[in-house]
Amino acid sequence: MLFACTSTRIFSQQLIPFSISGKFNSDTVEGKMYLMYEIDGNGKMDSSFIKKGAFSFSGNIIHPEFAILAFNNRRADLFLSPKPMTALFKNSQLKEPEITSSQSDSEFREIEKSLLKINKRWQTVLDTLDVVSKRSLTSFQELRDWVLLPYFEECREAYLDFFARHRQSFVTAYYLSQNAIEMNQGVFPIDSLQAYYDRFAAPIKNSWYGKKISEELIRRRIAVPGTAAFDFTRADKNGQKLSLSSFRGKYVLLDFWGSWCVPCRKGNPHLKELYSRYKDKGFDIIGIAKDDHTKDAWLKAIRTDGLPWHHVLCDSLDVMYNITSYPTKILLDTKGTIIGRFGEEEAGLDKLLISIFN
Repeated sequence: MLFACTSTRIFSQQLIPFSISGKFNSDTVEGKMYLMYEIDGNGKMDSSFIKKGAFSFSGNIIHPEFAILAFNNRRADLFLSPKPMTALFKNSQLKEPEITSSQSDSEFREIEKSLLKINKRWQTVLDTLDVVSKRSLTSFQELRDWVLLPYFEECREAYLDFFARHRQSFVTAYYLSQNAIEMNQGVFPIDSLQAYYDRFAAPIKNSWYGKKISEELIRRRIAVPGTAAFDFTRADKNGQKLSLSSFRGKYVLLDFWGSWCVPCRKGNPHLKELYSRYKDKGFDIIGIAKDDHTKDAWLKAIRTDGLPWHHVLCDSLDVMYNITSYPTKILLDTKGTIIGRFGEEEAGLDKLLISIFN
């Protein structure tokens, strides 16, 4: 992860000193070592000259923090603790550092070792998919969605095993704050994420990672069934004004998609069937495309796939509706209340529409 520098904030928690005494096995290693970390969400970067293979850092942090040591375009990830630490490197590649005096870093090494074993087993497949992605994004999406399912499941099991054994760990909070947002929500559904958060002691809940998890929990309760849909007005594909409120009295499906999204495009024939079946019974569709910077591709996809319903560009509506994956379909009732959220699967939406119109 990369850290961006932001403006200074007033910290509500006490800053505690830390220090790192680093050493390479060889006294001939020279240059400049960089240390990057965060303090309550504010990125910080320090540097230290390497003299006779040795370097040192000192500073202040609020709680154990994920950090990066970087040298000659190489990096070593670690967990800083508010205490004196030592770091020993076998060579300038910064691989497999020996970090002492940090319980958090020991826990971090534990989960990283498990993930490394999984990656090694899957390295050939991952490398092949990387080559495919450079050749064809469409082919990559088609393969990734089924080839990597066992890989993602192995990673998920490794995380869950670690979390179960380290319930009061800043490392657990760090990974939850990262993966709950970046990974598919099916890995950490809201009930599961809430349970992890509730078990944390106050220092972890009040940490930067705890705050991010809390914010994610709030975000995931946006645009869920039972809440009112966010009203919007956008220009449609013909440049005409389209307002969601003007569709009151109809059941409306908001289809979040993209011209680049293979599962979205594959699902369009079925969506056309639903539209044809129910459009005369009070059903309509608004396609909301994540193609704000590729308007020509958006219009071409609409023509190619023959999509007869209304279309607008996303323009921040993904934030308003908490869209984290594509496709996402949100069904509204006649009063503009959300009554269903669906992903790539078709059965759930089909069943709900049958119950409404039949």
